Amino acid sequence: MTRVLKLAAAATGAAVIASAAFLVHPRSGARRRAAARRATVGVANLVGSAVDKRPRRSGTAGWDETLANRVRAALSMGFGDLATGLEIRANRGVITLRGEVDELTDITRFETAVREVGDVVDVDNLLRLRMRDLRPRVLTA
Repeated sequence: MTRVLKLAAAATGAAVIASAAFLVHPRSGARRRAAARRATVGVANLVGSAVDKRPRRSGTAGWDETLANRVRAALSMGFGDLATGLEIRANRGVITLRGEVDELTDITRFETAVREVGDVVDVDNLLRLRMRDLRPRVLTA
């Protein structure tokens, strides 16, 4: 049994030395390392997609709608009636806010509140300041 272990250790050591010499070769080692790097990127992407908790194409619409509903609930709890006129959409975790607000500070407050909701990847803030009627009124008698 010990002889088998010694033989396996020697074979493993020889394989490690041979692969190191193959990759560290002064002339063609860089090319071989680049090829190995390109080969491992595909494996990393495959493993990353298996680990990603967000669903891909088939269930994305349902997941996005759930996320948009969570954002609506968070804004209505935090801001009450101020958030009722806003359009909130989600696309792959990116929340888009559209609508008009009364005060300039509300734009950043809404964005900050949305970013605090879990699973939000980014916020596309398209909120505008509601312009009040600035035209002078002519009073007639």
